[in-house]
Amino acid sequence: MEILDYEDSLETYLGGLSGKKITIVSAFASGTEPLVDLLIENDNQLDILVGTINSLTAPDFIEHCLNEANPDLALSVDFRYQASVNWKLYLVEPDVVIVGSANLTQVGVSLVRDTCTVITDAALYDAYLARVQALKSIDGVLPCSHSQAFEDALDSYKQSHRRMQAGLARTAEYLDSEGWLGDDTNQSIPLFIWYSDHSQQSEDEARDYLKSSSDGVAWDDVREFFTYDCAEGALPYEEGDVVLTARCNGSHIGFYTFDRILYRSGTYYIYAYRKKRYTQPFKLDGDKELLKEAIPVWYEDGRTEINRADILRVLP
Repeated sequence: MEILDYEDSLETYLGGLSGKKITIVSAFASGTEPLVDLLIENDNQLDILVGTINSLTAPDFIEHCLNEANPDLALSVDFRYQASVNWKLYLVEPDVVIVGSANLTQVGVSLVRDTCTVITDAALYDAYLARVQALKSIDGVLPCSHSQAFEDALDSYKQSHRRMQAGLARTAEYLDSEGWLGDDTNQSIPLFIWYSDHSQQSEDEARDYLKSSSDGVAWDDVREFFTYDCAEGALPYEEGDVVLTARCNGSHIGFYTFDRILYRSGTYYIYAYRKKRYTQPFKLDGDKELLKEAIPVWYEDGRTEINRADILRVLP
Protein backbone atom coordinates (compact mmCIF):
# COMPACT_ATOMS: atom_id res chain seq x y z
CA MET A 1 0.00 0.00 0.00
CA GLU A 2 1.19 3.52 -0.81
CA ILE A 3 -0.11 6.94 0.17
CA LEU A 4 0.07 9.69 -2.45
CA ASP A 5 0.29 13.39 -1.59
CA TYR A 6 1.08 16.73 -3.23
CA GLU A 7 4.81 15.88 -3.36
CA ASP A 8 4.09 12.55 -5.07
CA SER A 9 0.79 13.42 -6.69
CA LEU A 10 -1.85 11.38 -8.43
CA GLU A 11 -1.12 13.35 -11.60
CA THR A 12 2.54 12.30 -11.44
CA TYR A 13 1.60 8.68 -10.72
CA LEU A 14 -0.81 8.46 -13.64
CA GLY A 15 1.51 10.37 -15.95
CA GLY A 16 4.18 7.73 -15.41
CA LEU A 17 1.99 4.90 -16.67
CA SER A 18 2.27 3.45 -20.17
CA GLY A 19 0.63 0.55 -21.97
CA LYS A 20 -2.03 0.19 -19.26
CA LYS A 21 -5.81 0.01 -19.18
CA ILE A 22 -6.92 2.74 -16.77
CA THR A 23 -10.47 3.01 -15.47
CA ILE A 24 -11.51 6.25 -13.76
CA VAL A 25 -14.72 7.10 -11.94
CA SER A 26 -15.03 10.66 -10.67
CA ALA A 27 -17.85 12.75 -9.24
CA PHE A 28 -16.80 15.50 -11.62
CA ALA A 29 -14.03 16.40 -14.04
CA SER A 30 -12.59 19.69 -15.24
CA GLY A 31 -9.33 21.07 -16.54
CA THR A 32 -7.62 17.70 -16.88
CA GLU A 33 -7.78 17.44 -20.66
CA PRO A 34 -3.95 17.69 -20.87
CA LEU A 35 -3.64 14.73 -18.48
CA VAL A 36 -6.09 12.69 -20.57
CA ASP A 37 -4.10 13.52 -23.70
CA LEU A 38 -0.83 12.55 -22.01
CA LEU A 39 -2.20 9.19 -20.89
CA ILE A 40 -3.38 8.45 -24.44
CA GLU A 41 -0.01 9.52 -25.87
CA ASN A 42 1.65 7.08 -23.46
CA ASP A 43 -0.25 4.20 -25.11
CA ASN A 44 -2.74 3.75 -22.30
CA GLN A 45 -6.40 2.84 -22.75
CA LEU A 46 -8.76 5.10 -20.81
CA ASP A 47 -12.26 4.28 -19.64
CA ILE A 48 -13.72 7.28 -17.76
CA LEU A 49 -17.06 7.72 -16.02
CA VAL A 50 -17.97 11.15 -14.62
CA GLY A 51 -20.92 12.34 -12.58
CA THR A 52 -23.00 15.51 -12.73
CA ILE A 53 -23.65 16.33 -9.07
CA ASN A 54 -24.30 20.09 -8.84
CA SER A 55 -23.54 20.20 -12.59
CA LEU A 56 -19.83 20.45 -11.79
CA THR A 57 -18.32 18.38 -14.59
CA ALA A 58 -17.10 20.89 -17.17
CA PRO A 59 -18.85 20.63 -20.56
CA ASP A 60 -15.46 21.52 -22.07
CA PHE A 61 -14.06 18.28 -20.63
CA ILE A 62 -16.92 16.23 -22.06
CA GLU A 63 -16.63 17.86 -25.48
CA HIS A 64 -12.86 17.37 -25.49
CA CYS A 65 -13.32 13.63 -25.03
CA LEU A 66 -16.17 13.59 -27.55
CA ASN A 67 -14.05 15.33 -30.19
CA GLU A 68 -10.98 13.24 -29.47
CA ALA A 69 -12.52 10.35 -31.45
CA ASN A 70 -9.79 8.00 -30.24
CA PRO A 71 -10.56 4.28 -29.78
CA ASP A 72 -8.29 4.29 -26.71
CA LEU A 73 -10.52 6.81 -24.94
CA ALA A 74 -14.02 5.97 -23.75
CA LEU A 75 -16.12 8.38 -21.68
CA SER A 76 -19.48 7.80 -20.02
CA VAL A 77 -21.49 10.54 -18.32
CA ASP A 78 -23.87 9.90 -15.44
CA PHE A 79 -26.60 12.42 -16.26
CA ARG A 80 -28.59 11.71 -13.09
CA TYR A 81 -27.39 14.96 -11.49
CA GLN A 82 -27.79 14.78 -7.69
CA ALA A 83 -28.30 11.02 -7.88
CA SER A 84 -25.17 10.53 -9.97
CA VAL A 85 -21.97 8.77 -8.92
CA ASN A 86 -19.83 10.43 -6.25
CA TRP A 87 -16.84 8.09 -6.43
CA LYS A 88 -13.17 9.00 -6.72
CA LEU A 89 -11.74 5.76 -8.06
CA TYR A 90 -8.76 4.96 -10.31
CA LEU A 91 -8.09 1.39 -11.49
CA VAL A 92 -4.92 0.30 -13.27
CA GLU A 93 -4.94 -3.13 -14.88
CA PRO A 94 -4.31 -5.77 -13.65
CA ASP A 95 -4.42 -5.15 -9.90
CA VAL A 96 -3.99 -1.52 -8.81
CA VAL A 97 -6.81 0.26 -6.99
CA ILE A 98 -6.46 3.96 -6.09
CA VAL A 99 -9.12 5.42 -3.81
CA GLY A 100 -9.34 8.68 -1.91
CA SER A 101 -10.89 12.12 -2.20
CA ALA A 102 -9.37 13.30 -5.50
CA ASN A 103 -11.72 14.09 -8.36
CA LEU A 104 -10.47 14.18 -11.94
CA THR A 105 -9.79 17.93 -11.75
CA GLN A 106 -6.68 20.09 -11.78
CA VAL A 107 -6.87 20.64 -8.05
CA GLY A 108 -7.87 17.04 -7.33
CA VAL A 109 -5.08 15.19 -9.13
CA SER A 110 -2.48 17.63 -7.77
CA LEU A 111 -3.41 16.40 -4.24
CA VAL A 112 -2.86 19.91 -2.90
CA ARG A 113 -5.84 19.34 -0.63
CA ASP A 114 -6.79 15.71 -1.31
CA THR A 115 -5.35 12.29 -0.56
CA CYS A 116 -5.18 8.90 -2.28
CA THR A 117 -4.17 5.41 -1.30
CA VAL A 118 -2.67 2.98 -3.81
CA ILE A 119 -3.61 -0.64 -3.12
CA THR A 120 -2.28 -3.61 -5.07
CA ASP A 121 -4.97 -6.28 -4.84
CA ALA A 122 -6.23 -8.23 -7.87
CA ALA A 123 -9.44 -9.37 -6.16
CA LEU A 124 -10.31 -5.81 -5.13
CA TYR A 125 -9.50 -4.58 -8.64
CA ASP A 126 -11.84 -7.15 -10.20
CA ALA A 127 -14.61 -6.36 -7.73
CA TYR A 128 -14.45 -2.63 -8.42
CA LEU A 129 -14.23 -3.16 -12.17
CA ALA A 130 -17.43 -5.22 -12.04
CA ARG A 131 -19.15 -2.42 -10.12
CA VAL A 132 -18.04 0.14 -12.69
CA GLN A 133 -19.56 -1.99 -15.46
CA ALA A 134 -22.78 -2.22 -13.47
CA LEU A 135 -22.87 1.56 -13.10
CA LYS A 136 -22.73 1.95 -16.87
CA SER A 137 -25.92 -0.08 -17.28
CA ILE A 138 -28.02 2.27 -15.12
CA ASP A 139 -30.62 4.46 -16.83
CA GLY A 140 -29.23 7.97 -17.23
CA VAL A 141 -25.62 6.85 -17.68
CA LEU A 142 -24.78 7.39 -21.34
CA PRO A 143 -21.69 6.65 -23.39
CA CYS A 144 -20.14 9.75 -24.92
CA SER A 145 -21.07 9.73 -28.61
CA HIS A 146 -22.68 11.77 -31.35
CA SER A 147 -25.98 10.00 -30.79
CA GLN A 148 -29.09 12.16 -30.52
CA ALA A 149 -29.76 10.94 -26.99
CA PHE A 150 -26.31 11.95 -25.77
CA GLU A 151 -26.31 15.31 -27.54
CA ASP A 152 -29.76 16.16 -26.14
CA ALA A 153 -28.62 15.24 -22.63
CA LEU A 154 -25.45 17.28 -23.06
CA ASP A 155 -27.36 20.34 -24.29
CA SER A 156 -29.60 20.24 -21.23
CA TYR A 157 -26.59 19.71 -19.00
CA LYS A 158 -24.78 22.73 -20.48
CA GLN A 159 -27.68 24.94 -19.45
CA SER A 160 -27.68 23.51 -15.95
CA HIS A 161 -23.89 23.91 -15.70
CA ARG A 162 -24.09 27.51 -16.86
CA ARG A 163 -26.76 28.34 -14.27
CA MET A 164 -24.72 26.69 -11.52
CA GLN A 165 -21.55 28.58 -12.46
CA ALA A 166 -23.42 31.87 -12.67
CA GLY A 167 -24.82 31.15 -9.21
CA LEU A 168 -21.34 30.53 -7.81
CA ALA A 169 -20.10 33.78 -9.34
CA ARG A 170 -22.93 35.59 -7.53
CA THR A 171 -22.27 34.08 -4.11
CA ALA A 172 -18.63 32.98 -3.79
CA GLU A 173 -16.02 35.72 -3.31
CA TYR A 174 -12.26 35.30 -3.07
CA LEU A 175 -9.40 37.64 -2.23
CA ASP A 176 -7.76 37.08 -5.60
CA SER A 177 -7.79 34.92 -8.73
CA GLU A 178 -5.51 32.37 -7.05
CA GLY A 179 -8.12 31.78 -4.38
CA TRP A 180 -10.83 31.41 -7.04
CA LEU A 181 -8.72 28.86 -8.92
CA GLY A 182 -7.99 26.99 -5.69
CA ASP A 183 -11.62 25.88 -5.51
CA ASP A 184 -12.23 23.55 -8.46
CA THR A 185 -15.99 24.01 -8.28
CA ASN A 186 -15.32 27.41 -9.90
CA GLN A 187 -15.03 26.83 -13.62
CA SER A 188 -16.37 29.82 -15.54
CA ILE A 189 -17.41 33.46 -15.26
CA PRO A 190 -19.81 35.31 -17.61
CA LEU A 191 -18.02 37.83 -19.84
CA PHE A 192 -19.43 40.90 -21.59
CA ILE A 193 -17.23 42.98 -23.89
CA TRP A 194 -18.65 46.13 -25.48
CA TYR A 195 -17.45 48.09 -28.48
CA SER A 196 -18.27 51.79 -28.00
CA ASP A 197 -19.79 54.30 -25.62
CA HIS A 198 -23.54 54.83 -25.57
CA SER A 199 -25.07 57.46 -27.78
CA GLN A 200 -27.40 60.03 -26.27
CA GLN A 201 -30.29 58.33 -28.06
CA SER A 202 -29.37 54.95 -26.55
CA GLU A 203 -29.14 56.47 -23.08
CA ASP A 204 -32.51 58.21 -23.47
CA GLU A 205 -34.10 54.94 -24.60
CA ALA A 206 -32.56 53.05 -21.70
CA ARG A 207 -33.91 55.63 -19.26
CA ASP A 208 -37.40 55.53 -20.78
CA TYR A 209 -37.55 51.73 -20.86
CA LEU A 210 -36.48 51.48 -17.23
CA LYS A 211 -39.06 54.08 -16.21
CA SER A 212 -41.82 52.18 -18.00
CA SER A 213 -40.86 48.87 -16.39
CA SER A 214 -42.37 47.67 -13.12
CA ASP A 215 -39.01 47.54 -11.35
CA GLY A 216 -39.51 50.83 -9.50
CA VAL A 217 -35.82 51.77 -9.68
CA ALA A 218 -35.04 55.39 -10.55
CA TRP A 219 -32.51 56.26 -13.24
CA ASP A 220 -30.29 57.89 -10.59
CA ASP A 221 -30.02 54.48 -8.95
CA VAL A 222 -28.45 52.96 -12.08
CA ARG A 223 -24.72 52.49 -11.77
CA GLU A 224 -24.22 51.49 -15.43
CA PHE A 225 -26.19 50.12 -18.33
CA PHE A 226 -25.23 48.00 -21.34
CA THR A 227 -26.90 47.04 -24.61
CA TYR A 228 -26.73 43.76 -26.48
CA ASP A 229 -28.22 43.28 -29.95
CA CYS A 230 -29.66 39.83 -30.64
CA ALA A 231 -32.92 37.99 -31.18
CA GLU A 232 -35.26 37.71 -28.22
CA GLY A 233 -34.31 34.71 -26.10
CA ALA A 234 -30.74 34.57 -27.43
CA LEU A 235 -29.12 36.69 -24.71
CA PRO A 236 -26.33 34.66 -23.04
CA TYR A 237 -26.94 36.34 -19.65
CA GLU A 238 -29.69 36.29 -17.05
CA GLU A 239 -30.86 38.77 -14.44
CA GLY A 240 -28.68 38.50 -11.36
CA ASP A 241 -25.55 37.36 -13.19
CA VAL A 242 -22.25 38.80 -11.97
CA VAL A 243 -20.35 39.50 -15.17
CA LEU A 244 -16.79 40.53 -15.99
CA THR A 245 -17.22 43.51 -18.32
CA ALA A 246 -14.76 45.52 -20.40
CA ARG A 247 -14.47 47.66 -23.49
CA CYS A 248 -12.99 45.83 -26.50
CA ASN A 249 -9.70 47.74 -26.20
CA GLY A 250 -9.14 46.32 -22.71
CA SER A 251 -10.24 49.38 -20.74
CA HIS A 252 -13.04 49.79 -18.19
CA ILE A 253 -12.56 46.31 -16.73
CA GLY A 254 -14.82 45.46 -13.81
CA PHE A 255 -17.45 43.15 -12.36
CA TYR A 256 -21.07 44.24 -12.68
CA THR A 257 -24.29 42.60 -11.57
CA PHE A 258 -26.90 42.52 -14.33
CA ASP A 259 -29.79 43.48 -12.06
CA ARG A 260 -32.43 44.23 -14.69
CA ILE A 261 -32.73 43.08 -18.31
CA LEU A 262 -35.32 44.49 -20.72
CA TYR A 263 -35.86 43.65 -24.39
CA ARG A 264 -36.99 46.13 -27.03
CA SER A 265 -36.94 45.76 -30.84
CA GLY A 266 -33.85 43.57 -31.22
CA THR A 267 -31.87 45.07 -28.34
CA TYR A 268 -31.48 43.97 -24.74
CA TYR A 269 -31.04 46.80 -22.23
CA ILE A 270 -29.08 45.63 -19.21
CA TYR A 271 -28.96 47.64 -15.99
CA ALA A 272 -26.56 47.44 -13.05
CA TYR A 273 -27.84 49.18 -9.93
CA ARG A 274 -25.96 51.19 -7.35
CA LYS A 275 -25.30 49.25 -4.15
CA LYS A 276 -23.46 49.76 -0.90
CA ARG A 277 -21.42 46.67 -1.69
CA TYR A 278 -20.68 45.12 -5.08
CA THR A 279 -20.30 41.37 -5.48
CA GLN A 280 -17.26 40.08 -7.36
CA PRO A 281 -15.94 36.50 -7.70
CA PHE A 282 -12.46 37.77 -6.86
CA LYS A 283 -10.73 41.12 -6.48
CA LEU A 284 -9.17 42.30 -9.71
CA ASP A 285 -6.61 44.72 -8.27
CA GLY A 286 -3.39 44.32 -10.30
CA ASP A 287 -4.92 41.73 -12.62
CA LYS A 288 -6.48 44.42 -14.81
CA GLU A 289 -3.26 45.06 -16.70
CA LEU A 290 -2.90 41.36 -17.50
CA LEU A 291 -6.54 41.07 -18.53
CA LYS A 292 -6.17 44.13 -20.76
CA GLU A 293 -4.08 42.12 -23.23
CA ALA A 294 -6.58 39.25 -23.39
CA ILE A 295 -9.78 41.29 -23.74
CA PRO A 296 -9.31 42.23 -27.44
CA VAL A 297 -8.65 38.57 -28.31
CA TRP A 298 -11.75 37.42 -26.43
CA TYR A 299 -13.76 40.14 -28.16
CA GLU A 300 -12.66 38.97 -31.61
CA ASP A 301 -13.53 35.40 -30.64
CA GLY A 302 -17.04 36.47 -29.58
CA ARG A 303 -16.58 35.07 -26.07
CA THR A 304 -19.42 35.43 -23.54
CA GLU A 305 -17.65 33.59 -20.71
CA ILE A 306 -14.15 32.74 -19.58
CA ASN A 307 -13.07 29.50 -17.92
CA ARG A 308 -10.30 28.29 -15.63
CA ALA A 309 -7.94 27.69 -18.54
CA ASP A 310 -8.42 31.28 -19.72
CA ILE A 311 -7.64 32.66 -16.29
CA LEU A 312 -4.63 30.40 -15.82
CA ARG A 313 -3.23 31.58 -19.16
CA VAL A 314 -3.71 35.25 -18.39
CA LEU A 315 -3.18 35.63 -14.65
CA PRO A 316 -0.12 34.45 -12.66
